[in-house]
Amino acid sequence: MAGSWMALVAATTIGLSSVQRVRAAVSVGAREALPTVSGEYRLIVQSYSAANVVDGVPVAHARPLASAQRSVTPEELARGVAIDVVDVGERANDAAVIVAWLERGSANLDFDARRARPGRDAYIGVAAAERQQAQVVLSRKSA
Repeated sequence: MAGSWMALVAATTIGLSSVQRVRAAVSVGAREALPTVSGEYRLIVQSYSAANVVDGVPVAHARPLASAQRSVTPEELARGVAIDVVDVGERANDAAVIVAWLERGSANLDFDARRARPGRDAYIGVAAAERQQAQVVLSRKSA
């Protein structure tokens, strides 16, 4: 089972005033063509405050509350991939919006992809988190 270093920190840290985990189930829309080029792909999932996402896109200088990344294959994504996004901090998290995207490359970004933004050829999807779960469907290419 793949997990991020933030999930490990959250599971083993005592005394934090706020730890929130959202399980994002990410898949590709039925009408979307999966990438056909072989190679490595990374799935990046970030959570944002609902106030920082407008029309499915984070506002210009919004910082994610939490982020995670994972190497995936198109076949895994066709079946659906579950990934935990863990926010560890001192604040209570309001309603979270999950932004996920698929792009070429391996899961080797610093800070668990916290500073990442989708590239022009990324497949992107957005969903509101409800009861610490979100169903994200990658349904469009980023602009």
